[in-house]
Amino acid sequence: MTTVERYANPDFWDARFQGSEGLFDWYATYAELKDTFEEFYPAEQSKQSSPVLVVGCGNSAFSSELYAAGYLHITSIDISASAISKMQEQFNLPGMSWQVMDATAMSFQDGTFNLAVDKGTLDAMMTSGSDEIAGAMVSEIWRVLQPDGLLILISHSGKRLKLLTDGWQCLELRRCRLSPQATFINMLRSKLPPGAPLRDAFQQPELLQEAGEEAKQALRKMAFIDAFRVFKARKRAQAGLSRTELVQAEEELRGAKDEGSDPRRQPFCWIYVLRKIAR
Repeated sequence: MTTVERYANPDFWDARFQGSEGLFDWYATYAELKDTFEEFYPAEQSKQSSPVLVVGCGNSAFSSELYAAGYLHITSIDISASAISKMQEQFNLPGMSWQVMDATAMSFQDGTFNLAVDKGTLDAMMTSGSDEIAGAMVSEIWRVLQPDGLLILISHSGKRLKLLTDGWQCLELRRCRLSPQATFINMLRSKLPPGAPLRDAFQQPELLQEAGEEAKQALRKMAFIDAFRVFKARKRAQAGLSRTELVQAEEELRGAKDEGSDPRRQPFCWIYVLRKIAR
């Protein structure tokens, strides 16, 4: 079975989570995403509205981090019963709901949520090679959101807007540094032959050391870029520029070359902030 076929197969995820221990976050944790949430959907606002939906939660600590930050009504779904069982056992907190559910065919009523969050689920679906599956998930998220509800989508790619045009208004598209764990894993994978299991790297001390040093360099670079972005954004906001111009300014700052020739070495992810509008 190819990687594409595995990622599109629910049984693959169930087996993966059943055999895994601990927690793992794709891309970024709440620490890296905090500024976006505080800007567009602060915790105080969540206390006065409907629950937050986390799509494809897997064995990520993200839902619990949201809860700790003050988002006290969260519904997390995943297609893997193993993942949901483990997360429910570990984070059985008042206001937190864990449900086994297919993100392309959710059982929630229309307009149930005011905020939906996806961190990597759309990307996993895109590996199937079919926009139809990914489009079905996006359509379902649109359906279960209230009018003017928000979708915060975290992706490895900055080219997802083609799936997010019908019924969506893009409020923001920005890059965000990866978590230290995700950065290290990316650097480690880039040093392995294509298709080689990650566990092979942990049997090579020199490779681990090289990946660790490169991850530190990438994190320092992204921290500097993020600080400079905030500074430039403030200056441009004081000059009265629109949000669109601010996004363009950020792209000028970071530059298109950051992607690099090897996507496994990419030290950042993309954050899309989208508002539900009438179709």
